Amino acid sequence: IAPERILLLTFTNRAARAMLDRVAALVGAQSQRVMGGTFHHVANAILRSHAEAIGYAPNFTILDREDARDMMDAAVADARINVTKERFPKADVLLDLASLAINTQVPARELVLRRAPRFLHLADQLMQVCQAFIKRKVDRNLMDFDDLLMNWKLLLEEGGPLSDSIRGRFEAVLVDEYQDTNALQGQIIDLMGKGHNNITAVGDDAQCIYGFRGAEVKNMLGFAERWPGSTLLPLTVNYRSTPQVLEIANCVLSRAREGFKTRLVGVRPSGMLPAVVPCKDAHQQAEFVAERILQVRDEGVPLSEVGVLYRAHRHVLELQVELTRRGIPYVVRSGLRFF
Repeated sequence: IAPERILLLTFTNRAARAMLDRVAALVGAQSQRVMGGTFHHVANAILRSHAEAIGYAPNFTILDREDARDMMDAAVADARINVTKERFPKADVLLDLASLAINTQVPARELVLRRAPRFLHLADQLMQVCQAFIKRKVDRNLMDFDDLLMNWKLLLEEGGPLSDSIRGRFEAVLVDEYQDTNALQGQIIDLMGKGHNNITAVGDDAQCIYGFRGAEVKNMLGFAERWPGSTLLPLTVNYRSTPQVLEIANCVLSRAREGFKTRLVGVRPSGMLPAVVPCKDAHQQAEFVAERILQVRDEGVPLSEVGVLYRAHRHVLELQVELTRRGIPYVVRSGLRFF
């Protein structure tokens, strides 16, 4: 397949650059002809050529979050909502709800019921504001990031020569981190695959952790149903972890209610047996970590060679309190220190 007929989709510019660099190492300068980038980058490129079909001029402007917030405030005024009469959601909340509705492809009223039932009695006003927000964007030739994806999908759903020409540019679609695609992105991928039926989707269903922002692991689990005759290639060899760590992962994954049944196999030599330590709350967890740091220091390990990993910065307050209380010096590698 000619390089310019290959579409590569991923989630960050950094990931796209890394993959295209790997392709360049394999095939040389031809890699520069591959269309590769984030969903939004590719959507923008396609829409520049076909914006007029959906009522936009090709030189449309993309709104950033701050501008979108200002426009949402203006849309509330357009809809003549009396925000002082009762507690009406702020612009940021409205933007988040509208974004979730688009990316999960859930009707707006149902989305409010699921995610923000406290605003259900305001559903009619919310609809008015959203319509005013959309009108303002179209009138001013503006799109936000969600519009890029939604309008790409609309072009593909139109049918006829236009949809065929967009799809016809490519003979192969490759998708990275497929488990993190949301409903809208999943529909776009399926629509782009029509005709050539050549989609390669790479991901790990056990790593789908972004459901709170719309990621839909069913895109991955239902792939074989939507594309009969597709081939499943389990990548079970793990190059990072010791066999002991993989055994814990395999035990946890074996209990999953849904997902592909795979068993990870390691290539690294045997290592220390991991400890799984149940704690009753975050404070006890912080006490245990601090105590363990002091133990390994007494065993001759310098503090500069001790690291603590956590999932999100909101989990670290108690640990910083405990380390400070015990006089253990520490460096936060990213995010903010509380002390």
